[in-house]
Amino acid sequence: MGRIKNFFAGGNTPEGFYSFFHYLPYQAEKVFILKGGPGTGKSTFMKKIAAELMKIDLDLEFHWCASDKDSLDGLLIPELKLAFFDGTTPHLIDPAFPGVIEEIINLDQFLDGESLKKNREQIIQLGEAVRHHFQQAYSFLKAARIVYLHWKKYYQASRNQAKYHQLVHELIRKNLKEADFKPGRERHLFGSAITPQGPVNFLENISTEFNNRVLIKGSPGTGKSRLIQSFCQEAAKYGYFILYLHCPLEPEKLDGAIIPELDTALLVGTPPHCLEGVKTTDSIINLGETIDLDYIRKYNGEILDAEKIYDDLMKRVYYFLKKARSLYDELENYYASALDFAKIDSLREELLKKILP
Repeated sequence: MGRIKNFFAGGNTPEGFYSFFHYLPYQAEKVFILKGGPGTGKSTFMKKIAAELMKIDLDLEFHWCASDKDSLDGLLIPELKLAFFDGTTPHLIDPAFPGVIEEIINLDQFLDGESLKKNREQIIQLGEAVRHHFQQAYSFLKAARIVYLHWKKYYQASRNQAKYHQLVHELIRKNLKEADFKPGRERHLFGSAITPQGPVNFLENISTEFNNRVLIKGSPGTGKSRLIQSFCQEAAKYGYFILYLHCPLEPEKLDGAIIPELDTALLVGTPPHCLEGVKTTDSIINLGETIDLDYIRKYNGEILDAEKIYDDLMKRVYYFLKKARSLYDELENYYASALDFAKIDSLREELLKKILP
């Protein structure tokens, strides 16, 4: 059976929706961009394509929706150099070579426009309500990040830089094999997401095949992302391919990195990024060892206050995301009831005949 890997190509972040969708069709020579309104079956279309491809043991990448963890935003079939993805707002990508590489599949063509017009006002009101609740979620997420950055400062100030840099040096010495200098390749995605169902991560699924997993533990501000970045900067000098896994709370920071040629995965190993189980071959770096505990005890009350405020703000984020998702489900129902699913099934069957090896 082929391997399935799970990612998020986009995420809910303090900056709003943050997209790495241009990295989704990695090395694909044919890309199908699905267009269509809410509930027009884009996710189902891709899931059914994937179900057929799984029967012939192909490796697949599922790229899930951060606003509904059970809905597909994209599908990559590396062996066929083929990709599908949802090309509607907010993950719009302009085709670089339309008709040559990218092909648009418009599922709106199977909608009964007259049926939708009968519910015009309700559809518009629901669409506006969905946008409002997403904006509320992003506002609270922005506030949560401000508090999180404040929380981190206590640990940053207490860090013993000499001990920290020694750990960085040891990580590089033990895990990086030098090679000829050449330009490195890279890819950027999310391995975790802030979703209506709460925090979700696929770090276990993404990393399980690698024999050398390094789990990096430590409180906020102890330098977990910076440690991963330092290793990757050195690995990139030797031309290794690196898959960067970004943090949805701070998209410029890293939750992990995968270097397949080194059989290595570097992963943040603290909540909410906890793995399902630690393997005997895993190694752990505890950045708590670099912290001045007397300093932390001195400000423990303030740290606990920051943690509580952050947790309270994140509860509001999840509340508004869940509300937005519920309203979006109502919106989808209007479109789904106006859709000719038989014609979509026929289109999908014709497409499968073209792409199956």
